[in-house]
Amino acid sequence: MATIGRETAQQIVETVKNVCGYDINFISTEGIIIASTDRKRIGDYHEIGFQASVKKETIEVYEDNAFDGTLKGINIPFIHYGAVHGVIGITGEVEEVKKYGRLAIQIMRILLKEKDLDTSREMKRAQFSYVIRALTKGEPISHEYLLQFMQEKKLKFNAAYRVATIRIKQNENITVIENQIEQALSEIRNAFYAYEYPESYNVIIAEESYLAQKEFLEKICSYQTRIGIGTVQKVNNLARSYEDALLALKISSEDFVVFDMMRSEFLFSALPASLKETYTKNCLGKLNDKELHILRIYLDNNMSLKDSAAKLFVHKNTLQYQLDKIAEKTQMDPRVFKDAVSYWLALHLQQQL
Repeated sequence: MATIGRETAQQIVETVKNVCGYDINFISTEGIIIASTDRKRIGDYHEIGFQASVKKETIEVYEDNAFDGTLKGINIPFIHYGAVHGVIGITGEVEEVKKYGRLAIQIMRILLKEKDLDTSREMKRAQFSYVIRALTKGEPISHEYLLQFMQEKKLKFNAAYRVATIRIKQNENITVIENQIEQALSEIRNAFYAYEYPESYNVIIAEESYLAQKEFLEKICSYQTRIGIGTVQKVNNLARSYEDALLALKISSEDFVVFDMMRSEFLFSALPASLKETYTKNCLGKLNDKELHILRIYLDNNMSLKDSAAKLFVHKNTLQYQLDKIAEKTQMDPRVFKDAVSYWLALHLQQQL
């Protein structure tokens, strides 16, 4: 059970008062009022509260100041697994307030259960963050600890896994987006995840589950995200899968990109930045933003005039004219295959700069 600190105790007394309307005190096992709806009593010694704690029984007081620091009312010890964790004191006429005693204890149990659950969730998040950070960043982690962690999560240590990195595109409505992401991730079996400040989630997923539940990850792209999927690796080599996932995001413009499926983009990703810059400048340097957009749409639609014109909301003849202007500026015709390849490569390299 969670430790009952002053903040939790104050929440308890205020919640109980909202129900019954009487002033409520929370008295420590040492007899000190650590929380009260009558704030001036906080810190006072409560003799009957102390006695109720020691005797482990409810004590009724019928007169004010009959005992040190005590007003009339009822004092109920909160006992959990045989130990007293504090005393609830309800101030008022005994016959009036005693009927709220059981209710006060029930409210206290509910609030503490919620606090225990919150604490458990935070501990679970911290554990996941620690393990994922260690595995994806190649940081030291005890083999025994990792083995126990995976056994508790019913994950096979010797199975194959991937790292999926989820990047949130924008900060607007970020809380809603995060809730959507976590709801989707909770549906994926044999996987665990952690949030990485400021805008990422890293997921470790068994390859078997990835193949069977890939659609759950693809669905997350609709929540203003981009997702990079790393290569298949054993647990001890997941830093490589993480690096591959990051590289996939870096060198591709797609929202959902799997490193294994990358072909020519991967070959050119290792080129020096200066060479990429020189190549893209030679191919694209004379084109404005509108012409670059036209070129991307044209190439993304497999050089189809009909499909590209429809995407651009222009007539085919208009698109032909625009392509003519591009060819005139660069001395490379996008409708000629070898020139189209040069354009395609230049556009991809430009995204990597």
